[in-house]
Amino acid sequence: MKNHLNKASVLFLLGFLFLSSHQNILYADDNSNANKLNKLFLKNFKNDFVGVIASPAGWEKKDFINLSAILGAGLILYALDQEIQEWAQNNRTSGSDDFFGFITHAGDGGVIAAMLAALYASGEISRNDSLSKTALLSLESWLTTAVIVSSMKYVFGRARPYTGESSHSFHPFSTTSSYFSFPSGHSSAAFAVFTTIAEQSKSVYVDVLAYSVASLCALSRVHNNKHWASDIFIGAVIGHLVAKKICAFDRARNSKKVSLGFQYTRHTKAITVNISF
Repeated sequence: MKNHLNKASVLFLLGFLFLSSHQNILYADDNSNANKLNKLFLKNFKNDFVGVIASPAGWEKKDFINLSAILGAGLILYALDQEIQEWAQNNRTSGSDDFFGFITHAGDGGVIAAMLAALYASGEISRNDSLSKTALLSLESWLTTAVIVSSMKYVFGRARPYTGESSHSFHPFSTTSSYFSFPSGHSSAAFAVFTTIAEQSKSVYVDVLAYSVASLCALSRVHNNKHWASDIFIGAVIGHLVAKKICAFDRARNSKKVSLGFQYTRHTKAITVNISF
């Protein structure tokens, strides 16, 4: 019962914070047809998914340098995983259990699906294309990230901390959830969705809030003994980078478009054509 109340509370909090101020925080888009759950969205989703998967083929020197830095940080955390996990478990309190037990639901699939559905429905009802667009781009980022992370979980088969096995214990190609520790699904999901929201936002307040919720959700997974520190780091990076890439694809699609406008008054009758490059 408490678990359901926590999920509902998280959903209400996220919905209130984002929907109550939607008129001011998100960029609008002229091509409203592209912001619908329709065949065009599915086409864009397919192209974006393929683009994300194939993107390493087009990496430049700076991308490999960034990859090296990420892997280096991940390896450092990997070496410290056992110590971090022991410290986190030794310093748990009833207050921290309540807080992190609450915020961890920000990465739950059901909570995210409900939040995005509410965001999209709000955009449709209020005819605010920016809300619909943000919901659909978040959905793309979340699902694309989920495919990547789920595949990695299966291949690596890392034992979760609560199994009692060491941080160096791997069971490749296991289908048991206890061996789905690397990378963290909650962390990747939270960062995929909230990075997208931050990318679509024009408010520093929303950016800080989005990344704070994602970061706290990721930290909760170590606190709750569900993941190692390196799991949440790599998961967060994957979700963040996938979201950034999908938002970049969307901007590229909208960089070249034609919009048609009509102006009709008693004194003026005109048709305007705007071409953006």
